[in-house]
Amino acid sequence: MRLRLLIVDDEILVRIGLKTIIPMGGDEFEVVGEAVSGKEALAILEETPCDIVLTDIRMPDMDGLELLKHIHERWPQTKTFILSNHSDFAYVQTALRLGAAEYMIKLEIEPQELMRKLRDVRDKLLAEREKRIEVSQLESKVSRYGREVKEKRLRELLLRPSTRRETEEWLGEFDVPPFQAGLVVTVAEIRTYAGLLERNRFQSERLLQFTVANVLAEILKKYGGGELASLDNGRFAIVQRTFSLTMIEEMDRAVGTFLKLSLRFGVSRPDHTIYGLHAACLEALEALEHLFYGGGELEGRVMRRADVPDYAAVPATGDQAVHEEQWDRLIEAQDEAGMQRLLQSWTAAVLAAPSIRPSAVREQWIQLANCFARCLKQEGADIYAVTLHDGRYPYHVIRQAETLEHIRDWFHGWIPVFLEYRRQHGRHKWRSEVQTVVRLVQERLHLPLKVSELAAEIGFTENYLSILFKKETGETLTDFMTRVRMKKARELLKNPETKIYEVSEQVGYADPNHFSRSFKQLEGMYPTEFRKLALGKA
Repeated sequence: MRLRLLIVDDEILVRIGLKTIIPMGGDEFEVVGEAVSGKEALAILEETPCDIVLTDIRMPDMDGLELLKHIHERWPQTKTFILSNHSDFAYVQTALRLGAAEYMIKLEIEPQELMRKLRDVRDKLLAEREKRIEVSQLESKVSRYGREVKEKRLRELLLRPSTRRETEEWLGEFDVPPFQAGLVVTVAEIRTYAGLLERNRFQSERLLQFTVANVLAEILKKYGGGELASLDNGRFAIVQRTFSLTMIEEMDRAVGTFLKLSLRFGVSRPDHTIYGLHAACLEALEALEHLFYGGGELEGRVMRRADVPDYAAVPATGDQAVHEEQWDRLIEAQDEAGMQRLLQSWTAAVLAAPSIRPSAVREQWIQLANCFARCLKQEGADIYAVTLHDGRYPYHVIRQAETLEHIRDWFHGWIPVFLEYRRQHGRHKWRSEVQTVVRLVQERLHLPLKVSELAAEIGFTENYLSILFKKETGETLTDFMTRVRMKKARELLKNPETKIYEVSEQVGYADPNHFSRSFKQLEGMYPTEFRKLALGKA
């Protein structure tokens, strides 16, 4: 790395002599300028930063000592060499006090000695620069670590009940304003979050969270500040003294403009105390959940907890309940018109009086999907084998759709798909070769099966087997293998003693992450969530 040098002397022969001594083509030094006075030198330094300045003391307009004073004040990292015709001790003392690295008598300068001293200063400068970089990196790391710890502690205060002491420790350790006049918590959620992760637009979930959090944090500063914490599943908690719909609109607009994403928001009641962060967060999450029914502000994407009714403590009854016997009769009779009418009237009844917790409504839809599944099971078929509608499976839609209307609309399109599959494949006996392949898959689901290997085993080409299997069963062989594996996985997950990675291995997945993603595509939840639900711990 070459250091930049400036030569300051009103004698042209001295300047020429110094440029002759200092190698111009090497990788150590570069003479970037010459000046005949202190004023001219300052003008050059304003435009061109220098590492070392070699300057005379006696010059017109501004002498070397005054120049040295300016350099010491404005560019303290720049090293200076004083070159003088005087060996007066007072000059030396003044120059060194002002920060000169060296004081040399012009008439006594030896080229080798000058270069040795320049190289010594170069080594010191480079060492100092490296030290500053290390310190800067350390400070940045400490600052980042501090922010991460602060956010982690805030997340804990929001997501679980905490003691007064824990809250005060967080306030004191990170010098957080105590929100003495009260506070409100807003939870922002990235819409269609699961789909974003599947499409992998942001390379990783961590990068997606980090990017959105940065945008929200910048806008939060603009509106007087507050606290921000990333939660799970594409959610962010915002803690402020008061709620600002204008700020929420700007956050949504910014995320849409810069990241092509959309947000929705749940807002707690106002005037919670700092010791009620968890209660406020629960209210914001309840408000967010109520968007399942639609309504709210900002085109149905902002819901305040004050506008959410108290949910009934008893299960839905009458028109709001799913009547399984009625659905069973319609499915058995393949009465599409009757199913569509019942679907519309049931949904309309729930939307007219949204007094049931959305999670309970989703469970009713699970019951409905089970009606369709039972019908196929009696005929030796499987609901997971039904041709995908809009690229999704029933249970995935029920658990992941943002609104009740989205679920209703999807089932409206899926019912005819289901009936067509049943007409073609219900009670249909497959060809012996296909039955053999089915048996092999069921026996070897713990192995990394390949279609080509199965085809070779029964004497078919891979392409012919794929076409035949699809024609006979209505699904691809790859989808069938996935379905069989996930069916076994659901059974294994009901045993709490079996680790998730063990379940993955037993159904033929070497990578547990790949297994989890595949499982969620069918069920709308990860294996860990399914296990909690199956064991009654959700």
